[in-house]
Amino acid sequence: MSDDVKKCVEILEKAIAFEETGMAFFKERAADAPSQLERNLFASLAKDEAGHKAHLMKMRDDLVRTNDIDVLPDSDDQDHVSTRSIFEKALSEQQDPYQPQGDDLEIIAGAMEVERKGFSMYSEAVERVESARAKEIFRHLAEEEQNHYALLKNTYDYMADPEAWHGFNESPMLDG
Repeated sequence: MSDDVKKCVEILEKAIAFEETGMAFFKERAADAPSQLERNLFASLAKDEAGHKAHLMKMRDDLVRTNDIDVLPDSDDQDHVSTRSIFEKALSEQQDPYQPQGDDLEIIAGAMEVERKGFSMYSEAVERVESARAKEIFRHLAEEEQNHYALLKNTYDYMADPEAWHGFNESPMLDG
C-alpha cells in the first residue's frame, strides 16, 4: 500500500469513528430536545453524519481494494442541502412555543464544538496527505463541518435572542 493511500485510510478510519460519535450525539440530542426546532435540527444533523459515515466508508473500502488515490470521488456540492435551508426548514416546522433555557444553549454550544473539532480534523488531514485529490476531498469535508457549525451558530443566535435574529436576518434598513 502506498504511503499516501495508507495515510488516507488512517485518516478515514479516524473520520468514520468521529462521524459515528457525532451521529450518536445528534440522535441523542434530537430525542431529548425540548423544542421542535432543536429536534428537527439535530435529526437533520444526525442524518447528515450518517451520510458522511457511509461516504467515508466507501472511500476507505475503495482505497483498500484498489490501493489507488485516483479511486477517490470528485468533491462536489450538488447533492448537499444548504445550511440556510436546513435551518429554515427546522424553523418552519417549529410548533411549540419555546423560551430557551441556559442548558439548551449549552447543548447547542456543545454541538458547535463537535463540528469545530471535525473541521480541525479534516483541515489537519489536508496537510498530512500529498495527493491533490485527497487534499480536495479533505478540504470538502472540512467545509461540510464548517457548514454544520454555521447552522448551529445560527440556531444558537436565534434561540438566544429571536427578535434580534429576525431583525438581522431580515436586513432592516435604518432611516436617519
